[in-house]
Amino acid sequence: MDIVILLLITVLIYLLPQNREYLSVESTSGLRGFLALGIIFHHLSQLVKTGEEFSNFSYMGTYIVSIFFFLSAYGLYVQNESRENYLDNFLVKRLSKIILPFFIISLIYMLYRSVNGQLMDLNYFINLFKKGSTIIYNGWFVDIIILMYVFFYISFKFFQKRFLSIILNTIFIVCYICLTIKLGYGFWWYNSILAFVVGLIWAKNQNKINRVIDKYYFITIILITILLFFSHKYDILLKYIHMEDSYSYALAANLDSIIFTIYFIIVFLKKINFSNVYLSLIGRISFELYMIHGLVISMLEKIYTPSRLNDVLFTLLVLIVSLILAWIINKIVNWITQKVNKLHNQQ
Repeated sequence: MDIVILLLITVLIYLLPQNREYLSVESTSGLRGFLALGIIFHHLSQLVKTGEEFSNFSYMGTYIVSIFFFLSAYGLYVQNESRENYLDNFLVKRLSKIILPFFIISLIYMLYRSVNGQLMDLNYFINLFKKGSTIIYNGWFVDIIILMYVFFYISFKFFQKRFLSIILNTIFIVCYICLTIKLGYGFWWYNSILAFVVGLIWAKNQNKINRVIDKYYFITIILITILLFFSHKYDILLKYIHMEDSYSYALAANLDSIIFTIYFIIVFLKKINFSNVYLSLIGRISFELYMIHGLVISMLEKIYTPSRLNDVLFTLLVLIVSLILAWIINKIVNWITQKVNKLHNQQ
């Protein structure tokens, strides 16, 4: 995107009134719904090639995921500071919210692939692991979030000083990045994950950050916009200085993702309130929506014929079917959870 256009967008948004509760639960819940839709459009952009409508979403996947990492870390930190004994049974409570829908959707994927002739033996799952893949399309994000919960728990359970907790969490993530590069996993496994650390730092220093931003808001958004323009071209810079190894690309990509995340937070989220009923509803089923939409695209792709009209119809159909399935799965998960909790309380 041209720097002049990017700056113009930033200045126009600057004229809007500020959203003082920009990182509130209500605002971020709606934002999660908005981002979940963005992920669907990103994956559709890899398939729909007829027009240019989806072209801007082709590179947005990394940025959207980085915002998800930021929000996850920010939320964990704030809850840990505001709730007494928050980390007691933390992993059980957190992982149960992930594993149950993950298990249900994995069964749906297994059924779909079996019907299509895929042999679901042990070697199949071993090969998935070796390739850094999962049975769920784009399910790698779930694996990483589970790791982030484990890293967060260890870092904050055994250190009282939050600065040390964040340092340890950062070390864990850097080691994770090095390991995934060594294993030859895809770039997406690690190219935005350091945004999680930024979420922790932001939550710890939110009052200080808000004071600085409010005092120097215009200068801040102009500087971060210019930084974003140059950081987005990191591949050109790395080639120019002859640093084209995987570790340099990982660092540069993460810095670019961090800059975009900060840009989005202070330029868009601080001005635009995402807390409306429709986005909040999608936000509540965003996890299920993220996991199921890849299967919907794969199934409907078989009847898709590229054309301008079909692109629109195909997109609408993917969105509608994905939202309905995600809502149903969410209801099933909540029903099972309530039954289990009821049985547990009776004992």
